[in-house]
This record gives sequence, C-alpha cells and structure tokens, in this order.
Amino acid sequence: MNSELPDLDPLSPADEMALRERSQFTSLLLGGGVLTPVGLVAISVMTGMHLWPTLLNLGGMYGGLWVMIRGWRDERERLVTLGGWCMAASLAVCLGVLWLLK
Repeated sequence: MNSELPDLDPLSPADEMALRERSQFTSLLLGGGVLTPVGLVAISVMTGMHLWPTLLNLGGMYGGLWVMIRGWRDERERLVTLGGWCMAASLAVCLGVLWLLK
C-alpha cells in the first residue's frame, strides 16, 4: 500500500492547458510516427526505388513505438523518451539516406 497522500491541490488553468497541449502534441507525433513509415514504403513500392531504407525505417519506427508502449505500460518515463528518440532518429536517418540516393 502506498503511504503517500494524494495531491489534493487542484491544477491551475494554466497547468490544465499545458497538459492538454502536451497530450495533443503527443497524439500528433504518434499518428505521424505510425503513418509516415507506411507512406514511405508505399511510395517506394510504387516507384520501385529505394525500398531497403524505407523498410529499415519501418522497423526502426515501429521498434521505437514498441519501446514507448512498454514504457507507458511499465510507467517508466525514460523508456517513453528513448522510444521517441529512436523513432525520430530512424526517420531522420531514412530521410537523409533517401536524400543522398536521390
């Protein structure tokens, strides 16, 4: 049993707005993180070019998403942050490679 008392101070309107904005921003990033690799794979399949970087990006993005979900389930903020950075790094590397192969 947790011996700490819950926080009984209500949130200020500014704190509530900041939490809402953070939630919306996180939802936007996760939506982009799920749809962007699928879109890149679809484009590379339709053009028949550069399939390997987009498939590696797909694996990296969904791997980072898996780490984020594990972090949320286990309530470990560091895993959530690590998963987000993995997703961002995977996308940046993929776009850089595609730009170099252009």
